Amino acid sequence: MANKKDLKSSMAHGMSSGLDSLIQPTTKIQEPEQPQKEKAVHCNFVINQSIHARLKTLAIRKGVTLKDVIQEAALEYLDRNE
Repeated sequence: MANKKDLKSSMAHGMSSGLDSLIQPTTKIQEPEQPQKEKAVHCNFVINQSIHARLKTLAIRKGVTLKDVIQEAALEYLDRNE
């Protein structure tokens, strides 16, 4: 069995940071700015069932959402036509 001196020594060693680890800095830590997420809008539109099926199949194959596929297609269309 360990004696009291060894026990106190090992406890003190484990608490080497003491209160410093519990006290938070008083100065505000400046975190890097996050890019603001663009506001999303809901839109309803009608498309041919065959186009919808092809888009949905593509989304499943790519492992993304239908929204992601449509957004990517719209951005490519805008890049070509603006």
